[in-house]
Formats: sequence, C-alpha cells, structure tokens
Amino acid sequence: MPMNLDLNQLAVPVVIASVEGEDHFRVVGMNGAAEREFELSNAIVAGRLFDDCFDARLAASLTGRYRVCARTGKAQQFEEFIDLPNGRRWFRTTISPCLAAQSGVVVRIMSVSQDITMMKRLHRKLQEFAYQDPLTGLANRRGFDQAVENACDEAVYSGDGFSLAVVDLDELKVINDTHGHQVGDDVIRFVSQTLSSFLTSGELAARVGGDEFYLLLREPTRDDLDHRLDRLRAIVDQGLYTSSLDAAITLSVGGAAWQPGDDAHHVLADADAQMYAEKGIRRLVRFIDQRMSSVAA
Repeated sequence: MPMNLDLNQLAVPVVIASVEGEDHFRVVGMNGAAEREFELSNAIVAGRLFDDCFDARLAASLTGRYRVCARTGKAQQFEEFIDLPNGRRWFRTTISPCLAAQSGVVVRIMSVSQDITMMKRLHRKLQEFAYQDPLTGLANRRGFDQAVENACDEAVYSGDGFSLAVVDLDELKVINDTHGHQVGDDVIRFVSQTLSSFLTSGELAARVGGDEFYLLLREPTRDDLDHRLDRLRAIVDQGLYTSSLDAAITLSVGGAAWQPGDDAHHVLADADAQMYAEKGIRRLVRFIDQRMSSVAA
C-alpha cells in the first residue's frame, strides 16, 4: 500500500478502499491484523470491488456506509457482523475519509475495526438475565412489558389489535405446603411448558410472580380472545397432570383485548380482574364439592 506508515505495525484491522463513483469502492489493501481477523488474504481482495470480494449482504451494507462517508466527507462509526468459517464475529468500525490535497475530494476511505464479539455475547447474556425468568425460561415482567410496548408500537403501523391474558396457578401454596417446594417448582415448570405450547407465532408467555403468568396473544377482538381462552380452559378441564403430583393442576384465566389508543396497563388490569372472578368461582366449586363429600361420608 503506497503510504508512509506501515499499517502492518498496527494491532487493529485496517482496510483502505478507493472511491470510484458514488456506488463503487475498491479495496486498495488491508494490513496483517485485518487479514487475521477477517480471515481474508490481502493478495486476493486487493484491487477488487466490494461486490467482488464480500458476500452480497456485507457488500451492500458497506457500500451504503461508504457512500455517506464519501458524500459528506465525515467519519462514520457503526457496528457490523461478518459470518466467518469459525462463526459470526461482531466489529465496531470507524471509516474516515482521505481527501485529495488539491481538490479536497474524498478519494480514499480508511476503515479501522475493533472486535466486539465477546462484548456482544456478554450483553446478550445480561439481557437474558434481565428479561428472563430463571426457573421457567419464560420472559419475566420486564420482558413482558417490553414485548407489550413493542406490540403497541407495531400497531401504530399495522392497525391490528392484540390481547393480554392473566393465568394463575390455583392452590400453589397448598402444593408447596403439602408436597414441598421442589414439587411446586416442577408444577410451575409444567404450567410454563403448557402455556408455551399454547402460543402461536408472535405471541409471548411470561412468569411475573410465584404462581402468575401473563400472555400476549395475537387475538384482535374480544370474540377472538374468548374463543382462544375457551380453548385454554378446555385443555385445563381435560386434566393437567405431572408425574410429581397426584392431583390435577388447575388454572384460572382472564383476558382483555387491546385496541389502538388503549392504555395497556388498564387492559391488563381488566384481564386480572376477570382472572380473579374465575378463581373465585373455582374456589366456590371446590368448597361445594368438599362439603358434599363430607356430607356423603
């Protein structure tokens, strides 16, 4: 590369490209660090256009960014990923314009990259901890709130509504007191698996309390939601059994439909109220059954 500084002495990946028109950029060369990081040979890519030495996605992404740099004459910083033979790697890249001495026109662009793959992986792990319930693997309350916020934002463009449901595991305290918390945890995990299998594409289940779950369902109207929740109630009524418990698991369910302009917190409060109404009915039924069994005995 015709430059005074030997870029091979730098430990960070550096790539030089020439500007050949608005949408054409040709690799002048790269240093040894870039060859090692990107698993490319300078002898192979030097002198070739982006389209000829990178895959279509990466070439299009780079062309778009380099075009802005060449047009504005200003440095750009961005994060990008490259799919390499040993897996996907993330880089934070800064591209800087090199101007012609006489005209001041951008004739070359220098790219300096930093491998941030480990930072990305750590960030993803922290996000999992922040948004995931550790016992069930479902979303937690924070994850559910984020999903509802995203659904509200999407509805601004689509105009489609959705529904929120509250599901409560009946008599969890009795299960814990009678059989122990290990059995209680097994039951919670079983319920989470049951709810997950009930979902369709774009829907979400979250565990937001010891025995309480929230559902984000893609049912746009009250009628659609009622039919969907009736299906869940039918699954419960058919009998939910797990090997660690000798009695059927029951769930109380309530839901409310959200429409553009609604406050999601109010919708969730309506769903919660309906769930508690159903739970009250279930408790009354259990009480009557127990009294009748006592009288019969």
